[in-house]
Amino acid sequence: MKYIIYTIFFALVSIQSLYAQIQFLKQPYDYGLISSNNQYVDVPVKNTSDKKVFIFRSDVDKRFQIHYSSKTILPDSTVYVRIQFTPTKKGNFTEKIPIHFSCYQEPKSIKITGYAEDIPSSKIACPSFSQESRENAIAFEFQVKVIDKLTKEPLDKASVIMIKDGTVNYELQTNKNGIKKKKVDLGFYYFVASKEGYKSQEFPKYINRKNNFVLFELERTEPEIVQQVEPEVTIEVEEEITLVIGDPNEEITQEEEDIIPIETPKPPTEEKYPNLPASIYKPNNIVFLIDVSASMKYTGKLDLLKASMIEMTNLLRDIDNITIVTYASNTLVEMETTSANNKDSIISKITGLEAKGMTAGGKGLKLAYTKACEAYIAGGNNEIIMATDGDFNSGSENVYKLAKKYSNKGVNVSVLGIKNRRTHEANMQKLADNGGGNYLKIDSFEEAKKRLVEEVKHRSKL
Repeated sequence: MKYIIYTIFFALVSIQSLYAQIQFLKQPYDYGLISSNNQYVDVPVKNTSDKKVFIFRSDVDKRFQIHYSSKTILPDSTVYVRIQFTPTKKGNFTEKIPIHFSCYQEPKSIKITGYAEDIPSSKIACPSFSQESRENAIAFEFQVKVIDKLTKEPLDKASVIMIKDGTVNYELQTNKNGIKKKKVDLGFYYFVASKEGYKSQEFPKYINRKNNFVLFELERTEPEIVQQVEPEVTIEVEEEITLVIGDPNEEITQEEEDIIPIETPKPPTEEKYPNLPASIYKPNNIVFLIDVSASMKYTGKLDLLKASMIEMTNLLRDIDNITIVTYASNTLVEMETTSANNKDSIISKITGLEAKGMTAGGKGLKLAYTKACEAYIAGGNNEIIMATDGDFNSGSENVYKLAKKYSNKGVNVSVLGIKNRRTHEANMQKLADNGGGNYLKIDSFEEAKKRLVEEVKHRSKL
């Protein structure tokens, strides 16, 4: 009898599990860059069944603080789990938080990621839902201020743009007090502040209701030094010049018509791609080889790369092809060869790139050459653009020998350095030289918008 009761109990639990379903939104949840201020994320948990579901507990250590907007999840409703994490060491982190629900026998895990820039000196209490609204996790009022670095005076009509995944999400302009307020979504943004007569300032930053203010201190540009040039002394020499002026009403003879070239205006031709006309630029077969190792993630490097790739994609034509290969711990074809006519699909792939893992450049380059050869365009510009922030692990591959081999076959490689250190430039330049391409460098958003465009125009010009 006892055995039957247990059997019925577990059967009921199993049946309940089939009907009761908990959904988390997209995982992992990214904290972004953690500095001296502790940060939290609010994770929406939805009950898609027609039964109540209860949250029992979470299995976490002392690095975590957990709050719930409610431990009872009504049918077809959502509650929020607020997770604050205090790292104990610097660098990338990935953690799983097991949550026990009444509808499951085993816990369901919430995955969080981020990068600890600093270790907080003390633990800050995580705000409860009675203190702050959970809507802070979605949208909040954000404020920027731009001042002169030397005088500390506010700068009006300064421009601040907020970039996410390579796309400008918000464009702000300061008032006479150097301030601009705007309701924005939380997240990790790459900020660029600029004003005429000043050097631009840019950096990445994670913002939410708790971290809702960014200050920019702009430096004036150096005034141009105008060199005094001694005036040239000229000596006028009088010459007797005889001008023969004909009668303007006199008809031009046949002999004179043969001597004087008369230009006939050419009829205007409509060019489908005025910025990259097919009459001047040959077709492009471009394979992007993208470093998506963890070091690209939290310093704005991936945002700059995405912005650069999107700018170039918008330039290309339906006769041009793009392939995307990524490398970190493993190599992967993120996007098979696609006509640049499908700009929305390509840009969607670019914005969706994520950085994680170690760096394995040798295998990535070999795969990129394979894809470039498969899509080879006779008489076109067949090029691999390798984008990285530094030195890469070649593994067993001799990347320089590989680059030279394929350069002789008509497939070149150019190397795009994203905020890389000078110590890595020699290897990047050597790979580009062996691969018949160029070494390019991107350190700012302005450079990101033009470097790849300039490269494609240079390499594909007839």
